[in-house]
Amino acid sequence: MEELAGEVSRYQQDSQSFIPVLPGYEIKEPTLLVVAADSELILSFPGRVAARVAENSRLVVGPAVDGRYEVDLRSGTLSALLDPDRDLSQDPSFAVRTLSGVTEAVGTYYAVTEYKGQSYTSVKKGKVQKKTTPPSKPDFSAYLKKKKPTASSKN
Repeated sequence: MEELAGEVSRYQQDSQSFIPVLPGYEIKEPTLLVVAADSELILSFPGRVAARVAENSRLVVGPAVDGRYEVDLRSGTLSALLDPDRDLSQDPSFAVRTLSGVTEAVGTYYAVTEYKGQSYTSVKKGKVQKKTTPPSKPDFSAYLKKKKPTASSKN
């Protein structure tokens, strides 16, 4: 955590509660973060990547896996700035996952918003690659399945 303003909390598994986050907190395992109204959070990642998380956002941030940082944006907006002069052969890649897919960039400034199950991407400078993924089978089948009246409810 580089900087924060307002109320930012993280979920602590041990106590099963949310506790305030302080600047300088280092994320060592996947962590659910909540940025309250009138608040913001600045995250910095190795490899010259910085991200601003806007108010009313929920996201899961963890350490790099296989040379890649992937933020799971559950709701809200995350803006990321990737230095275009990064060494792509050594610096980790960075992506934002939402319910509808993954947005990844090389050297650019972009934002991703997750709102009511829809994802929106805006590119300020550079290019991003967006990979859409279909909903998972259980969620999709539950969405399609309609409640049918039973024989006893017809009487």
